[in-house]
Amino acid sequence: MKKRILLIIINALLLAAFFVCLAFSGSIRGTLRSQQAAAVWAGQSGERFAQISVFLPSGSSFDENSIHSLRESINRALTDASLEAPEGGRLYADAWSAVGEAFVTGGRGSISAQAYGVGGDFFLFHPLILRDGSYISPIDLMRDRVVLDEELAWRIFGSSRLAGLEVMIRDTPYNRLHFIAGVVSREDDFASSKAYTGGAGMFMSYESLNLLSGGGAEIVCYEIVMPDPITGFALQTVTDAFPVSDAVIVENSSRYSLTSLFDVISSFGERSMKADGMVYPYWENAARYTEDWLALLLLLSYALIAYPAVCGVVYGIKGIRFLLKNSRRAVRKKADDRAERAAEKYRQTHIEDYVIPDIEEIIREVQEERGSGEEPER
Repeated sequence: MKKRILLIIINALLLAAFFVCLAFSGSIRGTLRSQQAAAVWAGQSGERFAQISVFLPSGSSFDENSIHSLRESINRALTDASLEAPEGGRLYADAWSAVGEAFVTGGRGSISAQAYGVGGDFFLFHPLILRDGSYISPIDLMRDRVVLDEELAWRIFGSSRLAGLEVMIRDTPYNRLHFIAGVVSREDDFASSKAYTGGAGMFMSYESLNLLSGGGAEIVCYEIVMPDPITGFALQTVTDAFPVSDAVIVENSSRYSLTSLFDVISSFGERSMKADGMVYPYWENAARYTEDWLALLLLLSYALIAYPAVCGVVYGIKGIRFLLKNSRRAVRKKADDRAERAAEKYRQTHIEDYVIPDIEEIIREVQEERGSGEEPER
């Protein structure tokens, strides 16, 4: 009895730990908003979309002209697949980004900040929380608008309410005036906090960063969210159309699937070996960090559920055997009862007209005949 109670307690604790792992895994899957563009773009449409990220090595010569050619290839693939944009809408959205440095001067000081040159719908893929103002977007007529993060805003202005103010960005040999579109807060989740080490930063148009760097701003990341009517369509389309052969292409939408996580487990250790010289932006490093955690939790979950599963199988087999044994007994009893009823029915049918003589009545009649002097009939 004590052994059985101990077994129940152990299994209960293991199952509780298993469900904690599942809950923790679910929270990690929803941590990074940079991995959720497909769900945002799909909205309530019920259609399938996939988010694809492409990371480019240094010196790839991938520029905005390459993006125009890439879009044409993607449009042809969508047309061939009989996919058409709704009236007044778009089938897909894309964005690109480059990383550089800028010396920024505000009302209370100057600082060297990390600058992201972005194009397309960058803030669809990276919806940083706005503290003031608005994002920059492709529909802006002027390319001299910037978005500061809170650290930069406080260091050069002492405030985060800065929309509409001006900052001076040093360019050689000139200083260029830019207008603040808004202020955002950086991601504060556990993965992004570790991945982002750039300090104070800002976002500006890719054209502005390219101009500041003398035309040397290399695009390091291209992102797209597009229809995925059958699994793998979007990934294959981008892979076939992308002009850089040694780029790393990732389907963000499926990176947390069981198959992808098993791939992470199988490449354990190798992921830390960067022989291709690829430098990932911080949001991809954060995503890879969450992949590692989810792969670890997946292994832990299987380890925790293994013993209860074995016990469940063993006791399940015992239970099935017990039920089969009882069912056989029930069948035999039912058959015996049926035979007994048949026998009883047979007896009643064949002897119901037969009357058993009353012996005492016969003896009394004989005695009466003797008492009257008559010879009893024989």
